[in-house]
Amino acid sequence: MNYIISYDIVDDKTRLKLFKILKDYGTHVQFSVFEATLNKKQYNKMLYEINQIKINKSTDSIIIYSLNKLTMKNKLIIGCFSGDQNKSCYVV
Repeated sequence: MNYIISYDIVDDKTRLKLFKILKDYGTHVQFSVFEATLNKKQYNKMLYEINQIKINKSTDSIIIYSLNKLTMKNKLIIGCFSGDQNKSCYVV
């Protein structure tokens, strides 16, 4: 299954912890956004690790979107895509 994980974490230390977890599971595509393709076991492990981080639930958020292959295939990129190894720019 494909996932988009976005987050808004106020505390720098907490945000860095989350970033380090997510980079092991997916591709960093925007400042606070990752894309990941995970099986159920990987997804559950990622969730477990995320839940070990103590976030401030009144100021912070982590949002995980589940996407099917068709949705990911129809992704439209306008501008530079930071998830691309070559940092190429796309013109649409």
